[in-house]
Amino acid sequence: ATLFAVNAAPLELVKRETKFPPCPDAPPDVVGLDVKMTPDPFVPGKEETFDIKGTLKKDVVTGDLLGVGFIDLVAKAPIGDPLVVDICTLPGVTCPIKAGTAFSTTQELTAPAASDLPQSYAIVIAMVHGAPPDVEPLACSAAIFGAGSESSAVPDFWSFL
Repeated sequence: ATLFAVNAAPLELVKRETKFPPCPDAPPDVVGLDVKMTPDPFVPGKEETFDIKGTLKKDVVTGDLLGVGFIDLVAKAPIGDPLVVDICTLPGVTCPIKAGTAFSTTQELTAPAASDLPQSYAIVIAMVHGAPPDVEPLACSAAIFGAGSESSAVPDFWSFL
């Protein structure tokens, strides 16, 4: 009988970091944001911390809004209450933020309960100028979950701000 010995290295699981690419179909001047989410992956019903960084192509002024939300891609509506804040009132932010100047903030939002999450949804981070419904998108990034490539269109998040 022949005996074979195999040196099997333990399988190292590589944790996938959630990616927040620029929102699909965003206007040309809308930039993507560098977003890190903790914990990652998010835990339904628990508080999430979002570290958000970016350099915008337009100035940020008093009244401009930052929104973080979970969006149902089929209903094209927020899941729960999105976080919406005036960027210039955030701690450590001095406005105006001139175009081309790096911006960063850390925000917290409670993730929806697992029972509230549809099959396809997105976590969207957006910055807009102006007040709803007349807003001008400044930045947008989205992590899309459960959607095939044919349904990757993210609704206009700024319409929910």
